[in-house]
Amino acid sequence: MSFSFRLRYFLGLIPSVQKLDSAWADLFKMRDELHLIEASKELVRYNELKLLIQSNDFQAKKNDIINLSLIGSVENKLLNEKNNLEHSKPIKDYFKFIQSNDFNRLNKITASSELSRYFGLKSIVEAPDFIRRKNDAESFRYKDSTEFRKRKDFNTLQNSARIKHYYSTLASDEYRLFLELEATEKGKLDDHSKKKDPKAKIYRKFLNSRAYRNFKTVENLGLPAKFEQLRQETNEQSFLEREAYLKNSARFETTPDYAPFKEFNQLSKSNEIIFYLKCIKSPLYSNHQKMVDSKELARLIELRSEVGKPEFKERVAFLKNKKRYSSTPEHATEKEFNKLENSKIISTYFQLKKRPELAFFDQWEIVMEDNFTEHLLATKLWEPENYWGSKMAGFSFSQANELQAYNGLKNIVIRNKVLSIVTKSEKSEGQVWDPAIGLLPKKFEFSSGILNTGNSFRFKEGVIEAKVKFQANKAITSAFSLTGSQPFPQIDVFRSGNNCVGMGIIDQPGKANIKKLVQIKGLNYNNFHIFRLEIFGNLVVWKINNYEVHREQVAKNIGELFINFIGSLHQPVNGESLPHHFEIDWVRCLKKK
Repeated sequence: MSFSFRLRYFLGLIPSVQKLDSAWADLFKMRDELHLIEASKELVRYNELKLLIQSNDFQAKKNDIINLSLIGSVENKLLNEKNNLEHSKPIKDYFKFIQSNDFNRLNKITASSELSRYFGLKSIVEAPDFIRRKNDAESFRYKDSTEFRKRKDFNTLQNSARIKHYYSTLASDEYRLFLELEATEKGKLDDHSKKKDPKAKIYRKFLNSRAYRNFKTVENLGLPAKFEQLRQETNEQSFLEREAYLKNSARFETTPDYAPFKEFNQLSKSNEIIFYLKCIKSPLYSNHQKMVDSKELARLIELRSEVGKPEFKERVAFLKNKKRYSSTPEHATEKEFNKLENSKIISTYFQLKKRPELAFFDQWEIVMEDNFTEHLLATKLWEPENYWGSKMAGFSFSQANELQAYNGLKNIVIRNKVLSIVTKSEKSEGQVWDPAIGLLPKKFEFSSGILNTGNSFRFKEGVIEAKVKFQANKAITSAFSLTGSQPFPQIDVFRSGNNCVGMGIIDQPGKANIKKLVQIKGLNYNNFHIFRLEIFGNLVVWKINNYEVHREQVAKNIGELFINFIGSLHQPVNGESLPHHFEIDWVRCLKKK
C-alpha cells in the first residue's frame, strides 16, 4: 500500500491539499447556499404554490371556475334565500313592530332614568335579604326579645324585697358601725372576758341579725352585680332605642328599607311603567325579542348587504363570462408558480439537492475544529503542556532521549491563521524523565512546544485529521498522536523521521517500538499534507490527502482518545535546521451521526 501511494503521489494522482481544501470549502459553500435558499422567501413561496396548485382542492376549484354557471350558483341561491326570508311572517311582524309608535315609545321608556330606577328598586325590594328584613321588622314581638327579658329581669330585681333590704342595710348606720368594729372586734368573739364589752355586744348583735344574713345571702348570690349590670344595660341609649323600635307596631316604616319600598310602589303606578310592562308581554314584542338576535334576521341583514355590494354584481357578470378563468387569482397563482419554477434560485436549489456530496451533513457532524483564526491559542481547547507530565508532576518534562525543554506558550506561534510549534536553539531549564531515577532538573540547549486536548476534548470513534507542514529531519521530530486513558498504547497519526513519516500504534515506549511504525517516503515536505485517521471499532485506517496508506487492528480498547501535537529534538543539529516550524493550518474531528 505504501508503494502504491508513493507511485500515485509521484504521478500526481493523489488529491492535492489545495483540491481537498477547495472541495471542503465548496461543500460548506454548497450547504450554506442550500440553507440560504431553503430559508429564502422564494423557496417558501414556491413550495407553498406547488402544494397549493397540486392539491385536489385547487384543481377542483379550477375545474369549477371553468364550468361555472349563473344557474345553480351561490349568488342565485343567495338571492332566493333573501326573498324567502323577506316573505316569512316572523320577519314581516318584526319590521311591522319596529316601525310602530309603540316601539318608539317603548324605546324612550327603556332609555329613561325612570325605568332604570324602577328596575333598580325592584332588584332591591325583591332581594331575599330585603324580604327577610321586611318580614323580620313586621313580625318582631317585643315580648319575645332579649330587651324584654332584660327589662323584666331588671324590674323583678328592682322590686325584690331582698334587694331593697340589701341596699337598705348597705346604707344603714348599723352596717357602717359594723364595718368599723369588724377590724377591732372580730378577733374577740372567742374571748369570754370581752363578752361584756359594749362594742363587742353591738358587733355580735349585728353579726347575728336577720338583716346581716339577708345581706350576705344576696351578696353570695351575686344579685347586686347582676342588678347593677342590668341597670347599666337598660339605661344605655342603644338599648332604649332598640326597645322603643320593638314596641313600635309600625316599625318597618322607621327602617332604611322603607324609603326604596315606598318609592318602588309609587313607580309601579306610573303610566309609562304600566305601558312598558304591558308592551313587553305582547305577542309583537315577544316576536321582536325572538327575531332581534335570531339567525334569520342576521342572515337577512347579511344577505341584503351582500347582494347590494358592487362585488356581488361583478360576480354575476363573471359567471356569464366564458373566459372567466384568465381573470381569476388561481390563474395568477399558476402564472406566479411557473415564473418561480423557471427562476435561477429555484433551478439552483434543485441542482444542489441532487449533489451527493451534501449527504455528508446527514451522516457526519463536526465535534471539534480549530482553524487558528485568532491570534492567541484557544487555551480552553489546547493545553501547551505534556499531558502526562502535567498530570503526574504538575509540569511538562522531556524524555531522556530528548534534547529540548518544553517551553509552554513561548514556542507556540499563530500567524496568518497557521499555528507553528517552533523548535529553536536557546538555553532553557526544565525537567527530564529518567526511567531509572525519575525526574531530574536539566539545562537544555534547545526548546520546543507541545499541545494536547486531554482536559478539554476526547473522542472514541470517528475521524481525526489535520493539515500540516514540516521538514522531515533526522534529528527533529514532528508528531501528531492520540493517547487514551494511559500513556500507551499510543496511536501515531504520523511521526516524522529522516525524509519519511511513521504511522502505526506504539504499545510501549522505546526506540524499538517506534521503528515498528509503517514508514511512508516520497512526500514533498515543502507542501502541506492532510493526515487523516479513521477509527471505527477496532479498525484504524491512516490516510494522506484522503488516500489510504495503512490500516491495522487495535489489540485492545484504548478508550476515549485525546490529541497531541509534539515538536522534539533527539540529536544536535546545525544552525541551518533551526528554527524548525511544525505548521498546523487546521485540525478537526468528525463523528458519525
